[in-house]
Amino acid sequence: LLCNSKTLARTPSCSRFMKTSSILTSFRGSGMMTCEPKKLGKDDKIVYIDGDWDMFNAKHIRILTEAKALGDFLIVGVHNDQLVAEKTKSHGNFPIMDLHERVLSVMGCKHVGDVLLDAPWTIGRDVISTLNLDIVVRGTRYIDDGDNEDIQRYKVPQEMKIFRTIDATNPSLTASSCSPVHDIIKRIQENRARFQARFRKKKAKEDAYYENKHSQLESSLRNDES
Repeated sequence: LLCNSKTLARTPSCSRFMKTSSILTSFRGSGMMTCEPKKLGKDDKIVYIDGDWDMFNAKHIRILTEAKALGDFLIVGVHNDQLVAEKTKSHGNFPIMDLHERVLSVMGCKHVGDVLLDAPWTIGRDVISTLNLDIVVRGTRYIDDGDNEDIQRYKVPQEMKIFRTIDATNPSLTASSCSPVHDIIKRIQENRARFQARFRKKKAKEDAYYENKHSQLESSLRNDES
C-alpha cells in the first residue's frame, strides 16, 4: 500500500476470503435482496459499465448512480486482479482489494442490478448479445491508457451507437489528485511521516531526560564517596 511498483515488486497472494452463496447474498443491495434475478420488461433498458472498483468510494457511487439513470437495470463488470495490476503497473501496486472484495463492494450498492465477475477488457458483440445490453457506459478514469486504448475497447459499442460517457469527477479533488485511492494512500503516508516525526521528538526528550538522571546519579555517588 505504501510503496510503488518502482520500489517494491508486486507479490501475488492467495485470498483467504471464504466465498459462500449466503455471504454473497448478504452483500446484495436493495435492488438485489433476493436470489431471484429482477424481471425485466420488454422495453426495459439494460446498462453496462465496467471497472476495477478498487477501494469502493463516493466517486464510484456517483458513476453508478448516473449509469443507472440511463436505463432500467444496471450490470457492473469487475475486472480480475491480474488485469487491473497490468493496466495500473506504472502507477503502483494495485488493486488493493482482491476481486472478491471488490465484487462484494459493488454488490452492496443499491443501484446495481447484477455483477459480471472477471469482466473482459474489450467489450465485443459477444458480451453485448449475451447480456442483452442497450447501453455501454465509460465512466471517469483517473488512470487513463489513452485514446487508442479506448478506441479498441469500445469500438463495437460505438459502431452500434450504444456508447455513452459519464464524467463523475469529484470537483473537490485538486488537479494534482490522481484518484480517491491515491488520496487515501497519500494521507496514510503523510500520517505515518507525522507519527514518525512525533515519535523521534518524544524519544529525543526521553533520552535527554534519562541522560540527565544518569548524570545526576553519578554525581551523587561521587559526592557520597568523597
